[in-house]
Amino acid sequence: MRILFAATGDIAIPTLETLNSLGLLGGVLTAPDKRGKRGKDLIPTPIKKRALELGLTVFTPEHLGLDARRDVSTLSCDTLVSFCYGKIFGPKFLALFSKTFNIHPSLLPKYRGCAPIKETILHQDRECGISIQEIALKCDEGDIYTSCRFALKGDETEESLSVEVSKVASELAKELFTNLDSYKSLKQEGEVSWSYLTAKEEARLTLEDDFKAIHAKVRAYYPWPKAYFLFKGEPLYLCGVSDSIFTLSQEEPSEEAGTVVGLDKNKGLKVAFKDGYLYFNRLQRPTKKELSAADFVNGNRDIIGAKLS
Repeated sequence: MRILFAATGDIAIPTLETLNSLGLLGGVLTAPDKRGKRGKDLIPTPIKKRALELGLTVFTPEHLGLDARRDVSTLSCDTLVSFCYGKIFGPKFLALFSKTFNIHPSLLPKYRGCAPIKETILHQDRECGISIQEIALKCDEGDIYTSCRFALKGDETEESLSVEVSKVASELAKELFTNLDSYKSLKQEGEVSWSYLTAKEEARLTLEDDFKAIHAKVRAYYPWPKAYFLFKGEPLYLCGVSDSIFTLSQEEPSEEAGTVVGLDKNKGLKVAFKDGYLYFNRLQRPTKKELSAADFVNGNRDIIGAKLS
């Protein structure tokens, strides 16, 4: 087996390292370099950076057309493994390989699509899963080779859960590719659901939401685009929320929804909502850096007693 590994973000780095340690990698396919914020320097993807450090051949095609197929063919890879690559593989590209695999961070057919980790948090799931499937022409419809699941604590952000998924995925990939002959692919079973790219507008919170939904959104939209209410007419980004969503106690506050009740030095800024209280432990104003709740209050004392909207 000689693998072409197609991936882009940090989440796939442990799997890249695992496949390389097994001596299975023939090359890496990743997205092209992008301009930095100042538009000068080209910045490689995290996968490209790590792959070059490992001495691997890396291709960064803009499109998976004829030129890309010719380049990939020079590697003599017979297997394609994809993990959050970001491009769709057409039939001509897939025909270059005798076997294809896609690592997907959900228990398929649940949360097909490009943002399953976010959906896991938004739906307040008590567990997360990873599936390794055959690559199909239709999005995430391939047969399943293997999958696993692990329990959630209820305080994960999109960022922290991605780190956990990256570790578990590399272990699952190692188990599969060192014992591939003992695995048979099976049809997906269960109800199909979808995940989609996050629109920046989704991060705007509303006081009509119940407090558990707000807790979930703060975590699902961190580190991007960051959930927010308005404070003094401008966004107040909520970068962290205390407690597990699974242990929150519903109650009817005496204060109006959105009222900043006070500061708990251990848990954060206490805010009333229609069915309970939440404590926000990290906050940020536009163009400013993230601050702990205590530091934020020190610089914005008028927030105590104010009403978020």
